[in-house]
Amino acid sequence: MIDAPRPVLPPACLSFQTVALAPAPEPWPATKAAWRAVADARLRARPAQDRRAHALILAKEITALAQTVGARRVGLYSPIGAEVETRDLAYALRASGVLLAYPRLRSDGSTMEFADCAGPEALTGRPRSRLLEPTGAALLPQELDLVVVPSLALRSDLKRLGRGGGHFDRYLPTLAAHTLTIGSAAAATILDWSPVEGHDIALHCVCTEAGLSRAVVAP
Repeated sequence: MIDAPRPVLPPACLSFQTVALAPAPEPWPATKAAWRAVADARLRARPAQDRRAHALILAKEITALAQTVGARRVGLYSPIGAEVETRDLAYALRASGVLLAYPRLRSDGSTMEFADCAGPEALTGRPRSRLLEPTGAALLPQELDLVVVPSLALRSDLKRLGRGGGHFDRYLPTLAAHTLTIGSAAAATILDWSPVEGHDIALHCVCTEAGLSRAVVAP
């Protein structure tokens, strides 16, 4: 395993509880693709009321944190499949005066950028894709104060397993040192997946159905 530098927790996150691991799958998956399948199945198995409750917790907890750290612009995402819904969070942030941004793919199809957006109702469909994207002006990474990162699974050290495209893996290292990264993941997908590679980035914290948590750091 390549040991990448851990993000430095801001004071607002130091009091968070450490994240709890979910029961491991049997048999133990041997590849990232197999871990993705396990995590996606667990996401899809959640009842609708649990998904709704999680979305409301996400809105409450992250809006409060954004206000605590003085975030002026927050990067969100439009969910794919059974990923945690962010509409309530977008409306709560907007009501508190925070500017919103969403990701989109550049014309090369492999590079991601964030752009200003009024909210989820202003997103438009990408041609021949299930992605919804903003049409506003592109932002420099350092213009984001907080980014909510969709995560199929997160390890106990909060290294993220995405869908395999690598877009967030390439984008996260470009963020400014002050930018807070929060994983959005179900409690059932906090799993010590492997193998970990050099491009797998640890996030500052995660918001599950239990609220905001920080990483378990080995002594």
